[in-house]
Amino acid sequence: METNGKQKKSTQEFRTDLNEAELAYFEAMIINKKQETLNELEYLMGSLEEMRSADDDDASSIDHHMSDVGSIEESVDLTNRLIERNRKFIKELDRALERIENGTYGICRATGKPIEKGRLEFAPHTRYSIAAKNSGLDKSVIA
Repeated sequence: METNGKQKKSTQEFRTDLNEAELAYFEAMIINKKQETLNELEYLMGSLEEMRSADDDDASSIDHHMSDVGSIEESVDLTNRLIERNRKFIKELDRALERIENGTYGICRATGKPIEKGRLEFAPHTRYSIAAKNSGLDKSVIA
């Protein structure tokens, strides 16, 4: 099957070589990371709401300085970026759980070879081996 002039690998080429115990270990790690990220997301959203509420209270005050308004806006912007980053990370974790479910977890999407277990320990949501990342193959493969 061709995709944008590149040979697309079949799912069969991406079958994991991890055993059930290893898959269960990584699944637990991913679920734990997802819960931590959800907790952080909840905290950030609460903080954002507090900042907006405080900003509304300050806006009704006659005496507020431009530097205070700038600081609040900068904090709101940073918090929004952190919220978006956490949402993207949760999606990546969910995709990793799907790969565990369908038997393709731990296989590099660029090379079709197993991803090093150390890399999976460090980034259990990854879809690419270190070799693929270093060579830029992760950028040339359609996810």
